[in-house]
Amino acid sequence: MKTLKLKLVLLSMVGILIVIVIFQNLSLFTHSESLRLNLLVKEYKSGPILLSMYFVALFLMGLLISYFHGLSSRFKAKGEIKNHLERISKLEEEIKVLKRVSPQETSPPSQETSNV
Repeated sequence: MKTLKLKLVLLSMVGILIVIVIFQNLSLFTHSESLRLNLLVKEYKSGPILLSMYFVALFLMGLLISYFHGLSSRFKAKGEIKNHLERISKLEEEIKVLKRVSPQETSPPSQETSNV
């Protein structure tokens, strides 16, 4: 419960900080620019787009890249979890079998005494 409150406080502080930065730099975010691409053969130019849209697009691209980067490790972890669960079930079966064996059937280790 304490960590949830701490996360909520930190998230709200970051949100307030982002809002302050945006309002203090509103002229930057409302400025329009166009993209140009020169391929030596042909030149391409887009229409004017707000810089805030560039920021949002780059942020979303970063989210997608990090998601796909973590996707492979997630699949590896899923396979490892499956292997561990299979191993756990085998060991639990072995424990059940060992518990069924009565103590009389198992003989204690013999102790040999040697005369020196």
